Amino acid sequence: MTDANNGIQEHDKNNRNSGKSGRSIRGILIDPLVQVRLGLYSILLALVFSAVVSAILYVNLSKFAEIVMALTDVEEDVIALFATYMADARWWLLLAIIVFLFLNIIVSIVFTHKLVGPTVAFNRQIKELIAGNYSARVHLRKNDAFTEVADNLNNLAAQLESKDK
Repeated sequence: MTDANNGIQEHDKNNRNSGKSGRSIRGILIDPLVQVRLGLYSILLALVFSAVVSAILYVNLSKFAEIVMALTDVEEDVIALFATYMADARWWLLLAIIVFLFLNIIVSIVFTHKLVGPTVAFNRQIKELIAGNYSARVHLRKNDAFTEVADNLNNLAAQLESKDK
């Protein structure tokens, strides 16, 4: 076994003894391409939805303003009131979109960590098995996805380790 494999095995053993998983946080993005793409899809969908809702509200409020103007003689007051209302609504909508985008980015990163993160551990485990290190095990973080796959890989490694002895 190479010194690098010994280092990985020692690192995993130390982390197991300290109660930590075999992986450390490697920055905010584990697989930037996948995580950014998922986040952008989510943001794009949210922006389209926001635009549709805004258009529906604007059209309906415009129709309501036209009806009020037709029923009263205070057209200028209604137009001014409508313009003020729409300006206030735009700022609130813009604030809501900014908060939503910020929260969406955070949620996208957290959930993609739970989905993409285990693949990093699986790839590491498979490389260790290929290298003949059957004592290496997959260690996932709490609430990571694919725990059944991790258990199966660990069972496979244990069986290979017992056959290797």
